Amino acid sequence: MACISPDGKPTESGRKLLLAVREKRTPEEIAEETKLPLFRVRSGLRELAAAGFVREEQGKYILTESGLRATV
Repeated sequence: MACISPDGKPTESGRKLLLAVREKRTPEEIAEETKLPLFRVRSGLRELAAAGFVREEQGKYILTESGLRATV
């Protein structure tokens, strides 16, 4: 499940994760909300973080400015 397309924009899966991260949340909370397996959420968050859409703070993820713009 790729979260970033070749052009650097979030895929549909990536957008689903970004929308779940509107509030600071743990991967477990995001998995519960999105109904995705935890391993997919974790790998998606790593991919989104590497692309600069989210960042991790003390085990929770939060949107960056780029991530916020990608959700509108």
